[in-house]
Amino acid sequence: MIKRGFILIIVLWGWHLSAQNIDLYLTLLEKGRMDEVRETLPELLNRYPNEAGVYFLQAMINENGDGSLVQFKNLIENFPESNFASKSAMKIGEYLFSRGLYSQASVQFKSVLSNYPQGDHHQRALDLMVNAFLATGEEKLAKSTLKVMKQLYPSLNYKQYGIDGLDNSAHDAKLVRLDPGTTSSRIKLFKAARNIIVPKIIPKPWVVQVGAFGKFDNANRLKKQLQGNGYATEVHSVNSNGKRLHAVRIVRFETKTSAAKIGRKLKKKFGLDFRVLNNPE
Repeated sequence: MIKRGFILIIVLWGWHLSAQNIDLYLTLLEKGRMDEVRETLPELLNRYPNEAGVYFLQAMINENGDGSLVQFKNLIENFPESNFASKSAMKIGEYLFSRGLYSQASVQFKSVLSNYPQGDHHQRALDLMVNAFLATGEEKLAKSTLKVMKQLYPSLNYKQYGIDGLDNSAHDAKLVRLDPGTTSSRIKLFKAARNIIVPKIIPKPWVVQVGAFGKFDNANRLKKQLQGNGYATEVHSVNSNGKRLHAVRIVRFETKTSAAKIGRKLKKKFGLDFRVLNNPE
């Protein structure tokens, strides 16, 4: 009987290793099938020595936390433009947080938010950064950092932190709820020694972008038109090929399917082309 790990090698043998292929192996890790990934990894390293995703897998299956940390750092240094660089930076922050190294963790998550504007990790990085600041009693630093981040990522959820000055309500700063499902089983082992409460919160990551204009007045005009028809619409400044544009977006949806449904309605009613985006900057 051929082992399943060997079957995966055969399936991928003729393919260029893509993010989807890496996601397949990450899914196996999430299901606890680490031995299958470990069995396949030497062949992947041999066949794809210049693929960042392979080294990400290598770091993920390393049972030595400190060794894994070194591997994530090496990946960032060797593949700084790869999507796995931002994922590695997040894993480093999660590792520091899980070990109770909150000062280092807050610096790491701030770096993630500053250096990796693309991706779907921003809300979680922000949540963990705030928790790390508050764990060390640095509420003022948390507040000043959040003000900066709100300029960079205006669509994220800041109200949940209850920090005066970020919205119209004044409350005592509080820990934000984290989603335990996004933390790898290996990281959870590090948390076992600490009583960290992580109840679940699910952000709405999807938006429908219906245009990007050079002039703010044009974007604002469309925004008001859509708002007048009952759509929650925002205008965000974005950079595209060195040009500053004003993107008009309908916010926010829990699933890509629900966002696309609204996009089709807008196209049919107003003739607007649309794009469905996941946690855009």
